[in-house]
Amino acid sequence: MDNRLGRSEEGPRIVMLVGPSGAGKTATLVKLAVREGLERRKPVQLLSVDNYRVGGAEQLRHYATILGVPFQALETAQGLDLALQESRRKELVLIDTPGYGAGEIEEARELARFVSSRGDIDCHLVLTASMRSADLWRVAERFERFRPQKLLFTRLDETDAYGPLWSLALRLRRPVSFLCAGQRIPEDLEPASQQRLLEMLWRVQPTRAAAAGA
Repeated sequence: MDNRLGRSEEGPRIVMLVGPSGAGKTATLVKLAVREGLERRKPVQLLSVDNYRVGGAEQLRHYATILGVPFQALETAQGLDLALQESRRKELVLIDTPGYGAGEIEEARELARFVSSRGDIDCHLVLTASMRSADLWRVAERFERFRPQKLLFTRLDETDAYGPLWSLALRLRRPVSFLCAGQRIPEDLEPASQQRLLEMLWRVQPTRAAAAGA
């Protein structure tokens, strides 16, 4: 488990969320902005390079307006590089990305190369708990080009079968950063912890035992 945000000891903490469409990246980014930024009175910057999904950047722009934080929509890795240079005085910079599908991942090459070339971007792979084990592995392989340092699990409220998630984390040897289990901002975002993992596992076992005895 590792819910520390950012990789740089100096300058802003830069966090990027990558993952498939529908994983909840944008909503999670907003939750992080509130929980890790606004509630702690830290200056936050929201950036979006989601130029594939119709209205993708506009959704985050809407949230940024409500929260009263700076927002910028970008189309290229070069634009992102310039925006990061201009965000040096921010405490936390959060970056939203497109939900590349299986046939679109080649389009991510430029952005992935940019992320890999820097040592200060904390990249989290966002995955939904409702995905099948085989699909989790396929998505993880698809986004490996971004070299994500951490995993972030969403939609935990939609299933009680958490085994595939933890199996993936163990085999990839990647720490889990945060867990999302609902739509409330930011209440339904929580830091991952060993205690929370044990609670989830123990909650499932009685349910299965009861079903087996029925």
